[in-house]
Amino acid sequence: MARDRKGAQLSLEVEPQLLERLRARAAADGRPLAALVRRWLEAGLSGALEQQATAAAPAAGPELLARVEALEAAVSDLPRPASPERVSAAPRAAQPVTPKRVALGPGQLEIIGAAHLQAGPSSPDPPPGPITTAELAERTGSNRGAWNNWASKATPGDVRHHPQAGSWRLIGKAALDAGGPARWMWEQA
Repeated sequence: MARDRKGAQLSLEVEPQLLERLRARAAADGRPLAALVRRWLEAGLSGALEQQATAAAPAAGPELLARVEALEAAVSDLPRPASPERVSAAPRAAQPVTPKRVALGPGQLEIIGAAHLQAGPSSPDPPPGPITTAELAERTGSNRGAWNNWASKATPGDVRHHPQAGSWRLIGKAALDAGGPARWMWEQA
């Protein structure tokens, strides 16, 4: 029987895996893919799909309600942490304070992230060849994300002048021997 083709077409874009699942389901039902999709659309618009979903959901029985009440009681019995004390901010100095490096003795801890307090690069000799952004950030104690953001807008050969890290030339992107995605490569200018 010929189908009445007076209706409009509907174009859908779906992932390849979903399309394969749809084709397999249509083949299993012995129907064309378009007929399967039309049937599902009609069922969805008529509300039949929502009725099936609510019928499949388990009803809240007395066991579930008892478990919920027991959990609520257990949560209410938990000790609440004391609210933290208010701490007033330290008074601001009239002149900016320059932090000084202090040699650490046994049992003392260094503040994590304090590498930016060093003056200049951590090693005075330039690296033997191009280095990645991660290595550059580690050597200079600077932020890797800032170097990557700058590099994404620059062209190879551009030089970035950094107050603590010095001048570094962007070489371009290259994949490492160890594999992985291509990374920005730098050399000291």
